[in-house]
Amino acid sequence: MIVGTTRLAHPSTEPVGAVTTLVPAHPWWWFLRSTPGKILLLGVALATAGVLSAVATSASVQNRQLALSTVLNHTEPLAYSAGQLYSTLSVADAAAATAFIAGTEPQGVRERYEQAITDASTALVAASSGLTDRPMQELLSRINAELSVYTGLVETARTNNRASNPVGASYLSEASALMQRTILPDAQLLYQETSNRVDQEASASTRVPFPVILIVLGTMIGGVFAHRWLSKKTRRMINPGMLAGGLALLLMVVWVGIALAVSASLGTDARNGGAHSLKTITQLVISAQQARADETLALIRRGDESIRKESYYKRIDDMERNIGEYLSNPDAIARTDLEKAQQLLVRWRQADDRINAYIAVGNYQAATQVALGSSETDSTPAFDSLDAALRSAGQDSRHQLRTGVLNAERALTLSSAGALILSVGGALCVGVGLWPRLSEYR
Repeated sequence: MIVGTTRLAHPSTEPVGAVTTLVPAHPWWWFLRSTPGKILLLGVALATAGVLSAVATSASVQNRQLALSTVLNHTEPLAYSAGQLYSTLSVADAAAATAFIAGTEPQGVRERYEQAITDASTALVAASSGLTDRPMQELLSRINAELSVYTGLVETARTNNRASNPVGASYLSEASALMQRTILPDAQLLYQETSNRVDQEASASTRVPFPVILIVLGTMIGGVFAHRWLSKKTRRMINPGMLAGGLALLLMVVWVGIALAVSASLGTDARNGGAHSLKTITQLVISAQQARADETLALIRRGDESIRKESYYKRIDDMERNIGEYLSNPDAIARTDLEKAQQLLVRWRQADDRINAYIAVGNYQAATQVALGSSETDSTPAFDSLDAALRSAGQDSRHQLRTGVLNAERALTLSSAGALILSVGGALCVGVGLWPRLSEYR
């Protein structure tokens, strides 16, 4: 039996089937033009805007906190050191002149002079550690060098005065001229520069963050229009996720807005109240010391009495006017101390009138007694009480300034973190709210 065989063709002779290339019905970007694609793009855009709002708001709050912290920990202490330098130099000049006319130098007056020089040196060191710009550093170096010359002239005057050498008066006059014409103007320039920085940085912390407001406002408006579009497409009036995201963003705006408003108000009060008051009172302290130097130098330099008298009265008139203008403000700080200072200025002026009356008749011994006496009608008690009242007012002003800046900084506590949490949470809510709508198009 013969079994049939089947001959198989060689693979190379088999017909090749046609290869069909699968072509997508639509290009990839067509999805983005579809409703689910638009919903996806909407979610990405809203989430991005929410995160951008969070970053911008958080950065704005942190920058404001940094500015307030800089004022509190660097700028204000630097300005205070400069003010201390300015005032202690005036104290030293007044004390040196007072000690000279006393003949036998009183121990208390000598200690006041030495303490003033020590305080001035300490203030120089404190100020130099906080200044970074070269012009101010050069100014400090010049003050330091001039102060060394001044103390040398004062010691020479003391030595000659103890030896009853009349040339001592010339040395003291030269020292006082150096202080009044060179050292104090340099110290005043330093104080003005540093106190202006306090004003500038405090003002910067109260500015309205318009770029952040525009970003957040744009995000909220975009969210409203996006919700309206989604409602029309899905036939659902409210999307819970988008509503929750909008409420989270609104809560962030209210929270951060209130915190910024409170911080700005406290910062403005600190600048307009404490900072302005401290500058005014510091100048009053210095004017009082300079007037005291004029009063005592009139007893040292014979023949200069009219010049010193005119300078003294000008300073007193300026002080009375400045105190009156300051007290006209209903929110004036340390009102009690400054009202007391007004009364003491009157007493001091009356004592100086007696000094000038004695000088006019050539009775310098009686004039010196009024200048250095301890009676309530003498000059020294009135001046010492005035100086104490002004320094107390200055401490109150500085305390209010620092307290205001500290409270302005504390008002922003947690605002930065809260803005991030609420904004990111709002973005997540939007994503959760859009996901069910996307699922409907599977």
